[in-house]
Amino acid sequence: MALLNRFDNADTEKRYVTSERAARIPASRALILIGLATFLTYITMNPMYFPREGVIAYNIAAGLFMAVLAGFFLLTRTRFYLETLWVDLALFTALTVAMALLIEALAAQSEITGISRFGMAIINIGILVVFAGIGFIANVRLYLLWALTLFGLYVLFLLMADRSFISKVYTLTNFSTFFVFATYVNWDIDRRARNTFAANEALEAEKAKTEELLYNVLPQEVASRLRAGEAVADAFSDVSVIFVDIVGFSGLAKQLSPGHLVKTLNRFFLLADRCAESHGVEKVKTIGDAYLAVAGGTASPGGGAQAAIAFGRELIAETQALATEEGVDIKLRIGIHSGPVVGGVVGSRRLAYDYWGDTMNIASRVEGVAEHNGIAVSAATYYQARAHFEFDAGETLTLKGVGETEIYRVRL
Repeated sequence: MALLNRFDNADTEKRYVTSERAARIPASRALILIGLATFLTYITMNPMYFPREGVIAYNIAAGLFMAVLAGFFLLTRTRFYLETLWVDLALFTALTVAMALLIEALAAQSEITGISRFGMAIINIGILVVFAGIGFIANVRLYLLWALTLFGLYVLFLLMADRSFISKVYTLTNFSTFFVFATYVNWDIDRRARNTFAANEALEAEKAKTEELLYNVLPQEVASRLRAGEAVADAFSDVSVIFVDIVGFSGLAKQLSPGHLVKTLNRFFLLADRCAESHGVEKVKTIGDAYLAVAGGTASPGGGAQAAIAFGRELIAETQALATEEGVDIKLRIGIHSGPVVGGVVGSRRLAYDYWGDTMNIASRVEGVAEHNGIAVSAATYYQARAHFEFDAGETLTLKGVGETEIYRVRL
């Protein structure tokens, strides 16, 4: 920000102006209402002291001033006021004209009030300058343009006045005090507001980064529940669990350098994440060289078994392309089983939304009997997806810890 307070980025400046003017509308309206109440008080009192001509002259000037204030009040209810800075210059120019008429009306009654035109000018213009110092919001440059113009006109008024030199010097000194005070107030309020806005913008940016990191770890709905202090535990009646394993990863680790191995593994997991997002599948976690995902869980409202198989087919095709590009032998085994699971977040560090239940264990065992670059599914998954994919005839296999299980292999 420069001395005259302005953000370098135009979009940032626009956001600041709109937000600051909106935030200070209640204070502006309060000042306007105070001004209107003050004029109504004088309009009520003047007939008791002023002659009829004086009352009329004052009421005309006060009426103009009040009309501008009322227009100001109505403008604060519009988007136009929030986004259009020159409206302040127009309003205070009109108020300056009304104030000049008001000073003349009061100066004509100097014998009654005991205040000369000189005195009326410094009092009323001083009040107007202070009001403007608060009323020009997020608008230091146009305030200075208005205030310096008014200051020049006031100096011209002093030069033309039939007063002694010392009287003019003291009057100018008094007015300059109003002018400097109001200018500093306008500049400092804007400076502080800009600093606060910049700090809030930086805070919001960091908050967005934190939320993005959190949403990369947890589904957005789950993250929101955790932030609300809720214990996250869910039961799902029908979720398709997908286990993906790289065949012969230990042998691959011996062939590649550590750096090359990690790079290749990272590319595979990025492929898996992309395929998961494409098919509405929720990544749960990686376990060594294995990838665990679900379809139909918290963050995957899509097609259950159908989405799981579509994800597996695309991942195998993409991985084969990766293997050709890297010049390494990468093959996958994918196992899918559908059934009930329990999901939730446990612990307070390194949070992750995980799933538990027999369905998870069975999917892991089904993956173990899949062919290289093949997808094996349980009967539960097969009956949900058979209308959408072709399968080999079912086989009854004995799975460790599960027993006899009917297995179907997806035709790729």
